[in-house]
Amino acid sequence: MTKKNLIIVIILLSIIDLMAAGWYVSRRIEASGKSQSLFGQRDEDEEIVMADTITSESQPDVFDKVQHNTYYFIANSPAVNGNPSSRYTSVKHVKVKWPLKVNGEDDLEELNKELIKKAFNNNLSELKEARYKYLNTPTFNKPVGDDYRSLVEAPKIVPVYGNVSQVLVYPHMTSLRLLVMEIDQVEYNGSSTFKSHAFVHYDRMNQRVLSRLDILTADVGKESKLLKLINSKIDDLNKGRGEYNQIQHAMNVPIEICCSKKGILFQFQNNTISHEPLEILIDYDKLKPFFSKKFEQLMDVNGEYSIFSEKLKPEPINETKQAPVVNKHKQPKKPSYNNFYNNKYRKSKPKQTRRKMYNGEGHKSARYNHAAKQSWRHRPR
Repeated sequence: MTKKNLIIVIILLSIIDLMAAGWYVSRRIEASGKSQSLFGQRDEDEEIVMADTITSESQPDVFDKVQHNTYYFIANSPAVNGNPSSRYTSVKHVKVKWPLKVNGEDDLEELNKELIKKAFNNNLSELKEARYKYLNTPTFNKPVGDDYRSLVEAPKIVPVYGNVSQVLVYPHMTSLRLLVMEIDQVEYNGSSTFKSHAFVHYDRMNQRVLSRLDILTADVGKESKLLKLINSKIDDLNKGRGEYNQIQHAMNVPIEICCSKKGILFQFQNNTISHEPLEILIDYDKLKPFFSKKFEQLMDVNGEYSIFSEKLKPEPINETKQAPVVNKHKQPKKPSYNNFYNNKYRKSKPKQTRRKMYNGEGHKSARYNHAAKQSWRHRPR
């Protein structure tokens, strides 16, 4: 074998070795499930684009039937002596339409925890336990300590003394990529009713909860521009409202938001821009500059929006008028003489009868008048 042929053989063997090494590495990557480049790590944004452009078949979400639980409580002692209707009462309502499967997945631990946290303000992971803890903790308008008991039937809701607290959890909207759950809290404190709305956004494809920062960017400059956009929408709404029904300008962008069919609803609570809770809708097209990169990519492949028609409503308060104080030892007031006379004599005068005149024989010489006094005017002469 010549020297030239030897060199050619060595080159061919080297090529074969490189091809075998490449095949071996590709098999190892395929088996481990990783797709990292051999020449370095991809940019984070590029990975997000690849993940979000992956399409999979969407399955309908499954929800449990509506569940309604109510607990009643009443203080043992009245706040005002002698007035049994002054006992403080507490009524707790919970109405839920809870998710069971989201896009075919029934392991919803992250979603359950977020719903429980916003609805019942605790960190429990099971709906049953969290609901029982909330229902079994009465809310009185004034502290009564342990001096209360539970009731089987609903007590009378008396102003000042009655409290009715309600929590409602149900789906608001679904789409190809999003499930939005709504949490309403309604409380009557004996004089006024306060309402608040909260929302949980859930990525149906990646099975994770989206926070506000996952949806809207936290840039300070963009936040001020978003506030101007909201106030501009408020100015448009005020054109169709009366002089005494104007909406005030917002001082800050609200924390609570809700992704809906046409845009995002910015939730303003009581006495911020109005005396009642109010939501301002901004279209998605106008909000694109304020989206986070992840949410912007999510919205590019989103669609098939659907608003749930079955919205849970709070129970009526059934407020009653306060009963008067009753004193058992107080005697009923006797009618005055004038009232007695007017009722008995003035309205129907007694029928007068003609008295028989006597001549005085065998009897007293004087005649008695109505006052039982002698009258000598008719004495026989």
